[in-house]
Amino acid sequence: MNDSDLIKMISNGFESAKAGNAVKVYEHVAPFHDNGSMPIKSHYPFGWIIYYALHQSHDGNIDTRKRMLARYLKLQIKVPHKLHSMILTEAIHLYKDSKDAVYNNKSDKSVRFSIVNFFKLWNQDNLRPGDWNRKSLDDKPLSSTVEKLLTLCVDELEETRTLPSPNFIALIDKAVDTYPDSFNLLSQRAALHILANETAKAAELLRKALLLAPGKFYLWSKLAATVSPAENPHLHVAILYRALNAPGPEQFKGKIRLSIAETLASRGAFPQSLWELQQVKSIYESNGWHLPAKYNAVMQRIPNDTIADNPEHIYRKVAHLADEEVYSGLPTVVMTKTYHKKPDPTKTGSGFNKPVTAWRLTDSNGNNLWIQPHRFRINPDLPTGTRVNVSIFSGKVVKAEISD
Repeated sequence: MNDSDLIKMISNGFESAKAGNAVKVYEHVAPFHDNGSMPIKSHYPFGWIIYYALHQSHDGNIDTRKRMLARYLKLQIKVPHKLHSMILTEAIHLYKDSKDAVYNNKSDKSVRFSIVNFFKLWNQDNLRPGDWNRKSLDDKPLSSTVEKLLTLCVDELEETRTLPSPNFIALIDKAVDTYPDSFNLLSQRAALHILANETAKAAELLRKALLLAPGKFYLWSKLAATVSPAENPHLHVAILYRALNAPGPEQFKGKIRLSIAETLASRGAFPQSLWELQQVKSIYESNGWHLPAKYNAVMQRIPNDTIADNPEHIYRKVAHLADEEVYSGLPTVVMTKTYHKKPDPTKTGSGFNKPVTAWRLTDSNGNNLWIQPHRFRINPDLPTGTRVNVSIFSGKVVKAEISD
């Protein structure tokens, strides 16, 4: 086949790929690229064929999709370009799918895909303004391509315990400045500080993240990782306890309970440590998971005749330390409960959708705001006139406690 015929065939294949036949077209055209007979002029339409083949592929086929991306990176295509950005979104999807595949079949190394290595070859200098743009769905902002990419790259760096390149650090720092409302990016940047043993810098960012999203249990858990359980066990336990009480499925809090159990055991609080270990065992067994090695290590430290004891009374003594760690720099406003809104008896639900009591609070200037007292472990049945100390950040109540 001469160049003219090959160029025409690939051009026609591009149209067929758009129509939904991309995988078949890709398989037919790819050998011409591999044997070096594909004209440079056809690299661009072949790049789009690869994109459509990736987009139309099943969530599986990890190894095949990896080879598609490898072929794309060998093409001579002018970048930055929309095509290059679209290929990056497919790499993001592939990383997520490969993570799921590895989780379900850890022995198969062929399903592993490194988003970090791919991004290096893709070259971060090729990011376009559109890659930074957020879209919206039902008036709610969706993460940009850059935000999604950085989250997955940090996930891999944490998993492999690998320090990022200076260029990557510069990119995530730019993203933190670009999206000041993103508690997730603050968390990711903090994770890189933790990798570099820069715990003070990590803690500073996590405190900022918690001001934006005080209800995210994993942020509290990460903050606890910046506190030495040997040097400051009370604060360490207090922050982990805050993580336990934040919204989120109990099945995701097994590691938090295990960390608390380890700290309690190190302080000789064996009955309370055993109680937490029992909760850990229940979580893991109910989900069909193998107990981690740390569980056995902590259990071996518990004397055989130990009787488990609920550590709630210990937690309550130190709980205030967690709030002080995050909210101590915020001013406190004294407000008064002026209205009690009972749950609507006609509505039902459970978990996050369960109807709850709400209070209207009013300050000395007549300004009102609403809180759900149970979120702050306040008795919801306290009477109108109850005075409450409130800390507010970005228009949201992040701390509330009954005034003395």
